[in-house]
Amino acid sequence: MSLPEENKQVVLNERPARGPINDNTFKTQIGQVKEPEDGEVVVKVDYVSIDPTMRGWLNDTRSYLPPVQIGAVMRATSLGKVILSKDPNFKQGDLVFDTFGWQEYWTGPGKAIQKRVTPEGGREIDHMGLYGLTGMTAYVGLFEIGKIKNGDHVVISGAAGAVGQVATQIAIAHPKCTVTAIAGSKEKLDYLKKLGAHNVLNYKDSDFTKQFKNVGLIDVYFDNVGGEILDQALSQLNPYARIIACGAISAYNAEKPAPLYNYFNLVSMKSTMRGFIVLDHANMFKEGSEYLANLVKEGKMKADYHVTYGLDTCVSSLKDLFEGKNTGKMVVSLKGDKEEAKSKL
Repeated sequence: MSLPEENKQVVLNERPARGPINDNTFKTQIGQVKEPEDGEVVVKVDYVSIDPTMRGWLNDTRSYLPPVQIGAVMRATSLGKVILSKDPNFKQGDLVFDTFGWQEYWTGPGKAIQKRVTPEGGREIDHMGLYGLTGMTAYVGLFEIGKIKNGDHVVISGAAGAVGQVATQIAIAHPKCTVTAIAGSKEKLDYLKKLGAHNVLNYKDSDFTKQFKNVGLIDVYFDNVGGEILDQALSQLNPYARIIACGAISAYNAEKPAPLYNYFNLVSMKSTMRGFIVLDHANMFKEGSEYLANLVKEGKMKADYHVTYGLDTCVSSLKDLFEGKNTGKMVVSLKGDKEEAKSKL
């Protein structure tokens, strides 16, 4: 087949100073669709991800991945379909997932990407959330890092976000657990109540600190936000509590991250706080996907997505993410106009 001539891309224009991204951080350019060589495929990208961790990738500092380079396509996990293959392991129409970035087409080695099959009752977009890295983060976080047990009191911050909504439902489904979910609006609290959370707290309430104390001591704290909420969670640990250090969205754009005063409770309560990167636990992805698919079949798991449409919405969507405007996983659809894209979910 003949390849499209143009490939719209969003690239890093300049590194932002400490704080939020701005109008000069990214720029849009038109590149060319690269012809594949032997062993390579061309992918038409259908969905690209918007994640808090992207802010860290823009900093020229040591981390679990190298920083995105100036002029490079913005890194993002993505889902698409093969439109041309010179790799015998892939054919036209195969659904594939990898880090294709904020662009319309990707050309590269087939050995670098993953072929995906949608579980029964699932949707293609679920590979961006429930069966993607966010779903696996929730699964690995609770079972491998948090060692969730029957009867635990599990507290989840950022509970209406991409990872948080899955973690909340896993904890609710776990036998005899009590689940406290923290979010930042009445709409999100209503959503979490519908999911089945036993306690819902709005961290913007003037008496949030009192409300948080009233839910009692914590066995597992799934931390997506860091800062003052983490510090209060540290003050309410049960003996042998486990803190899952997944993210710290409150600090990513902060001029100066909030200090922690209660960290010594980790010692006095014989507790643990462990950070993790989900990519280090790829050996658990198969079991995690099967576990989540079973919860879906049992009616105990639903995945919601905040979808915007068109590559031009990537930057504004990343800004909106840090302002808490999403419920569920933030995804940008590149599948034509809005109505067409909705019909293909």
